[in-house]
Amino acid sequence: MQYDYLNYVWVAQMPKELRPPLFALRAFNIETALVVDSVRSKELVVGQIRFQWWRDAIKSAYDGRPPNHPVALALAHVLHSPGPATATGASGNAHADDVNPDSGEIRCRSDGCNLSSCDSVGGDPASRAADVFPGHCDRGISASPPPYSRYCFKRIIDCREADFLDPQPPLDLQALEKYAEGTSSQLMYLQLAAAGIKHRDADHAASHLGRATGITTLLRGTAAHAASRRCYLPVDLCAEARVSQEDVYNGVVSEGLRDVVHKVASLAKGHLDEARRLAPRLPLGAAGVMLPAVAVGRYLQALESVNFNPYDPTLIRKQGGSGAGSAPVSYILEVKWHHLRGTY
Repeated sequence: MQYDYLNYVWVAQMPKELRPPLFALRAFNIETALVVDSVRSKELVVGQIRFQWWRDAIKSAYDGRPPNHPVALALAHVLHSPGPATATGASGNAHADDVNPDSGEIRCRSDGCNLSSCDSVGGDPASRAADVFPGHCDRGISASPPPYSRYCFKRIIDCREADFLDPQPPLDLQALEKYAEGTSSQLMYLQLAAAGIKHRDADHAASHLGRATGITTLLRGTAAHAASRRCYLPVDLCAEARVSQEDVYNGVVSEGLRDVVHKVASLAKGHLDEARRLAPRLPLGAAGVMLPAVAVGRYLQALESVNFNPYDPTLIRKQGGSGAGSAPVSYILEVKWHHLRGTY
């Protein structure tokens, strides 16, 4: 809760049986993210050891013998617990564990058909969710436990480790999207699995919302990253606007910086709007998993209100995203309102 209070708020609104898997998944996400923040740049080997530990922990959790670590134990319990039955219908998806962790392909068990899905092996950043599986891959009611994809866990760890080993700013908006898809979107897919949802439109919405969430999280952390001499503003946009990395590290707010932040925020807003456009097509229960959209929308609105200055003290104080102070009553009420209405 200390590092992820905004998400704690919406998870607390979920049905009682869904909270443990959602909290476990989000705790895993925080643990892997903290490796980047807690290990100094000169200790690359230490960081690699920690990421490898998490790879081994996930494998052991799937095998039913997790290490004695609270998050690993919680994940193992989730992976081996019965989950909700899933109605897939005409928009059903392939079993998530049919993702080949080496090739990045999703394979339908019925006849071995496959579609390339991973931008890290040559696919488009949006292809994982946009691919349409043939109707003969439908499976009706799925068995439990839910099919948590090993590939999603692997992708999150791999993306965070790559960011740790080469902490350079993304070259362009596409590279920024790739990172968000490899982290936040993968987490969204796992959350859908926790809710027992296997639906093409839900996957599509999760891909867009994940990218919106990932990009917004990086924008939200601009000042904190700058203090550690890290920057996630695209190199090409900064060069075009004559914004140097030192300007970003020193918190120099220029019209050029505002323009760069505006373009990045516009990308996140576009993905958020697309995720919300798909809301009427989602199956029952999917909207709850999409509630992170509330915090994303609020931050982007607040950022616009300060003319796209990510260093604004009021913005950081009210929209910082970590402690309880980052979740005002208005946010909590808005989450509850959307949850009651089945929207996001």
